[in-house]
Amino acid sequence: MTFSVIASNILIFLALMVTGQNVKEHLSIEFPILKQEVEKRFGAQRANHVEQLQTVLSNLNGLPVNAQLEGINQFFDTHIQYATDDVVFKQKDYWATPAELIGHSRGDCEDYAIAKYVALLHLGIDSTKLRLIYVKAKIGRSRVTQAHMVLGYYDTPESDPLVLDSLVSDILPGAERTDLIPVFSFNDAGIWAPGKSKQVSTSTSRLSRWRNVIERMKKEGIRRPS
Repeated sequence: MTFSVIASNILIFLALMVTGQNVKEHLSIEFPILKQEVEKRFGAQRANHVEQLQTVLSNLNGLPVNAQLEGINQFFDTHIQYATDDVVFKQKDYWATPAELIGHSRGDCEDYAIAKYVALLHLGIDSTKLRLIYVKAKIGRSRVTQAHMVLGYYDTPESDPLVLDSLVSDILPGAERTDLIPVFSFNDAGIWAPGKSKQVSTSTSRLSRWRNVIERMKKEGIRRPS
């Protein structure tokens, strides 16, 4: 992924701001619908992973937030193999729904982050505490960086986030991830500049891709109460 693609995609992800949804409503995953969709498209074996996710979410319900973060992070890191969009979807940049991620059992950084975001919202974590973070990730000890996306959990708007990363199994505070250079972060409500606790203003023009993801997820049984 290039940073020009990132710059355009971040505007897409702000679609919830203009769709009239209340981001504080509890997101619901309707598992019979999700399982049916995965089974129809990818087969019964992959649909079993939906049942496993449901079991994990049930077991995590009501536990402390750190346990929920660990459980969701571990589930997707265990069941999903990292692969780029051109390999999985034969496209340069594709945002997969959780059903597609589970069905293919492969995905890239955005797909992991979106799926973990959805799962944690289903557990009742307030969306104001979760942000998807675009970063420049250092490769080894070189100065070379590549575009990457992680999920951050913010206990408060001012706090250092805990980072859930598709390439690193441990959940670590952002301050300890010296290999990541934040570019900006975002969630349903808006966009933040690095190190800022308040949203920065942005255009909400190019919204078609995120609207498309939202609509596809609705068909998979992932939606907020109407």
